[in-house]
Amino acid sequence: MPDFKEKIGLWQGFFLLTLIALLLRCLNLNDFFTLDEGFHWVWRVQHFTDALHTKNWAGTNLTGHPGITTLWLGALGRWLALAAGLHGPGFADGQSAYLAWLRLPLAIFNSLTISLGYLVLRQLLQPKTAFFAALLWALSPFLIAHSRLLHVDALLTSFMTLSLLFLLWAIKKEKENPFLLLGSGGLAGLAFLTKAPSLLLLPTAGLILLLAAPLKPFKTQFLTLFRRYLIWLSCAIAVIFAVWPAMWVQPTIAFERVINEIVANGGRSHESGNFFWGNPVADPGLFFYLAVIGWRISPITFLGLLFLPFTLRQKTNEQRTLLILSGFVLFFMLLMSLPPKKFDRYLLPIWPALEILAAAGLLSVCSLFPRLKAHLIIGLASSFLFLTNLWYHSYYLAYFNPLLGGSKIAQNVLLVGWGEGMEDVGTWLQKRPDVTRSPVLAWDPGTLEPFVPGRVLFFNAETLKKPASYVVLYARSNQRKESYEAQMLVRQAPPLYTVRKYGLDYAQVYQPPKPFGEKSDARFGNGLYLRGFSQKQFQQTLTITPSWAIQVDQSGGIFCFIHLLANDGTILAQLDAPLDEGLFAQWQAGQHFGSPLPLTLPPALPPGSYFVGLGLSKPATGERLPLTQGKALPPALDGPNVLHLTTIMVKK
Repeated sequence: MPDFKEKIGLWQGFFLLTLIALLLRCLNLNDFFTLDEGFHWVWRVQHFTDALHTKNWAGTNLTGHPGITTLWLGALGRWLALAAGLHGPGFADGQSAYLAWLRLPLAIFNSLTISLGYLVLRQLLQPKTAFFAALLWALSPFLIAHSRLLHVDALLTSFMTLSLLFLLWAIKKEKENPFLLLGSGGLAGLAFLTKAPSLLLLPTAGLILLLAAPLKPFKTQFLTLFRRYLIWLSCAIAVIFAVWPAMWVQPTIAFERVINEIVANGGRSHESGNFFWGNPVADPGLFFYLAVIGWRISPITFLGLLFLPFTLRQKTNEQRTLLILSGFVLFFMLLMSLPPKKFDRYLLPIWPALEILAAAGLLSVCSLFPRLKAHLIIGLASSFLFLTNLWYHSYYLAYFNPLLGGSKIAQNVLLVGWGEGMEDVGTWLQKRPDVTRSPVLAWDPGTLEPFVPGRVLFFNAETLKKPASYVVLYARSNQRKESYEAQMLVRQAPPLYTVRKYGLDYAQVYQPPKPFGEKSDARFGNGLYLRGFSQKQFQQTLTITPSWAIQVDQSGGIFCFIHLLANDGTILAQLDAPLDEGLFAQWQAGQHFGSPLPLTLPPALPPGSYFVGLGLSKPATGERLPLTQGKALPPALDGPNVLHLTTIMVKK
């Protein structure tokens, strides 16, 4: 039995770890939508809760992940949102406040996982090593980033890690404790209900139990292994059937959907491709996950792993636990490297094991340098990581190992951006008076829709052919060169707004050029470029729609005039209108204007040809802006600086 002081230390550590984990994971959850949350999980939670409410058990089979634990916790978050009075337009689609409620149960659960993991680690490692390991687990930026999301990978990590730790605890006990095996199996079942990579627990658990089986005779060894594995697996299966309602009515269909997800989705490259080491690729290859570890771990973990061999050489009670965890890391990373579809978050389940190994490695320094105390290492490391996390809050996904150049280098190696920054784009767009004139085009509408008024459509070559108020290009899409030709067309002008955080250019907002039918290539004043125009005559109205491009930042308020002229210079019809409809006091390089200008023709216009002239002027003084490029009308006809836009013919 531990003495009283050790008990106090145990529970002090438990509550301190709980507090740290909750603070970093549960604050400011209404920040941004990730791609998968906006496109998949908000919708799935809604339909899952509807299926539960109507007792449509088959309707809980929504994805092959299968993501059931995420859906249950998301359903709890939805209930909390309703209880908090969150109603109104956009509730089902997922506004950011609603998303925060959906995320909250997952963030709390992933936080408590660390505290529970600490209690189990105290049974496997020395108290100081267990506390330091759990502290690194709680303070890992990569883990924090995913633990705050309505997604599957952090939950998968939590269940797989706890299942593994409970199993290690079970084989350490001199007297067999079936409850530890049941606990490990139950947690494995929850991992299976979360995401398919948890199936790697099946061989992992078998190998661990084989290590713990009696060495002789063979029959005894086999029977012990079989009995323990059967207890473990039976509990996992029981949990699967108990927690997933679809298994009650359509178990075969539910199982087939999981298999199809593994084969059809996980077994092929992502439809949008990937990015690795400066190039868009279909499959990043076998070295991808080594790069993920290098750039996604903290310097503390990096140093701890460097010292790990010194720990593994020492004959201690911890050695077997650390060797098994090392084997799990290598086994999982190797098997996950085989399929072509790879993302950094797919490696998340090994992260707690990496932190545990790093903690043991760093504390081994004390044996090499006796004057260096463990509490000093723990204090300095935790302070560094805690301050680092405060700096990155809530953009933990932007964190990359500074020892390898941080985000500046990482963005040339790995995909960056998963929806971060779109909330800032939305805030900027909300202030634009023309944002609702036509749809906004974006890399993924689901990450932007909650933050802007009006419609948001996918950006590609086809949607760009139709009117759009703004185009939002995103880092992830830029790296993979999605819709590359359309991107290049938009990039002919400078961006109006850029979201840059932590050294990463997440998003750029452009205004697409206005379409035109006839090229003009005229310039007025300081960078006012008339790309072209369209004309349409209906009855007594000639509508000219110019396509203006602002090439230099300047004050707005410029008017455009159109004159219909006879051959002798007589002005037969005219129209004066603000070039930008009076919407902007200041113009930015990169803005495009093109509002229709309806010119009413005089009745009974005699047959013949008529000049259409266009010019720009300052309304306060009447001064015309100089025409610096383009075919001008003779000054004697309509004064200086008037562009000969077109000639119209009136027939009998």
